[in-house]
Amino acid sequence: MFEANEPVGRSIRSMVEGTCKALFEAYGVTLELAPSDQQPTGTLAVCGVLGFTGTKMRGSLLLAGTPGPFQRSRPAQGTLHDWVGELANQLLGRLKVQLLEQGAEISLSTPVVLQGEHLAPLPRQLLVPIAFTTEDGMVLVWVDIETHPGFSLHAAAGSQTVPTGDEALFF
Repeated sequence: MFEANEPVGRSIRSMVEGTCKALFEAYGVTLELAPSDQQPTGTLAVCGVLGFTGTKMRGSLLLAGTPGPFQRSRPAQGTLHDWVGELANQLLGRLKVQLLEQGAEISLSTPVVLQGEHLAPLPRQLLVPIAFTTEDGMVLVWVDIETHPGFSLHAAAGSQTVPTGDEALFF
């Protein structure tokens, strides 16, 4: 049985905010947190979606935005489609490392990339995106999670070595 968990949701939202900024910064795009009352402007044309699941937590992450920030961060090779999926995958991968540090283990699905207008998830509960502005558009992230009743995040016990976001893991 899974249910909404507001304290865990707030913690994850905070992690995602910093992680998304760091991810885009690694590719030369500076994100600024948008004022909480600012609504997305323009058409959200690109979107990467991943689901995740664990024994005590499940959910989805949706990374969407106007094309500008995604185009500017994209390496010369590859398509915009592939890059949006890769950024969503990297964002959730970085979040996975942080969750592991706090005792929560999740597995990720393969990213799905969408294109359209006015993209937004249809969540199980009220869900407000984390909105960022850039010089040429917006980036939005929605994280929809549910946990087992009473689940909380905490520092992981033991001497487990948790990789940083810059290290490769092979499973």
